[in-house]
Amino acid sequence: MRIKISVLASGTILLDGQETDLPQLEAALEKAKLEQSQVWYYRESAVAPPSAQALAVIQSVVRHKLPISLSSKPDFSDWVDGKGVSHPRAEAPPEIRLPDVSSRSDIEEIFARLRRTAADGIAILKPDRTYIAMPRLANAPSLEATAKAMDKLVPGAVKRQIAVVALTVFDTTAGAVPGLAEVSKAIPFLGMLVGLSYIGHSVWVFEGHATALAAGCREADVLIVDSLLRPKLCAGWAGLCVATMRNANILVHDRAAFQLGVLRRAGQGEGLEFPN
Repeated sequence: MRIKISVLASGTILLDGQETDLPQLEAALEKAKLEQSQVWYYRESAVAPPSAQALAVIQSVVRHKLPISLSSKPDFSDWVDGKGVSHPRAEAPPEIRLPDVSSRSDIEEIFARLRRTAADGIAILKPDRTYIAMPRLANAPSLEATAKAMDKLVPGAVKRQIAVVALTVFDTTAGAVPGLAEVSKAIPFLGMLVGLSYIGHSVWVFEGHATALAAGCREADVLIVDSLLRPKLCAGWAGLCVATMRNANILVHDRAAFQLGVLRRAGQGEGLEFPN
């Protein structure tokens, strides 16, 4: 979910296209935090020094610790990266819901097997509780750049366990095993997961159903959540995950910006930490 905030050169503040004031905006940001929404922000005449209203808006967003995506266009059709470069936004994804899953009393045993399989690469648990195994790739020059980027995030010197909440329903005919194209379509950041696996980490993926969150995150050092599914997770989902994680590092993959953002760190430093 997202809210759109514009600050015009006149100092007027718009919230989702409607004029508002700072107290009303504050209430909207409180609600956005509860709903785990993202802020899209546009400032008219951005080359000029920010107005008092613009500074107050940014301070309020930061105070509420909401993820923010900057736009240089009033229709929010682009996003601006950390170097000030504008990129077109991807089309809004279709409305989705978590898939129906098979109810299993042995869910802990299922994830124990999944973790063992993930030790050799990537394991993807489907809603029917069968899984797909993607073996760790052999050394390949084409993977080195991604591997180096992932090594900076989660150093491969110590092998870690990484749980992922993402789509696990694939566009294939009934009974067919999905190929790389189908898996990449459902999980657009699959390349990052391949990079994490390539440097030796165990990676397993599941859909994030409430009945599976605790078991799915057990013993994980990092949890990565697809931004498409984040609003669909049950209330209190992060607490359920943290309760069984070995190191409570939670990242969210932003589909619009195609980058990983930190939702929670196990330590107090700038990067991810692994005290356990």
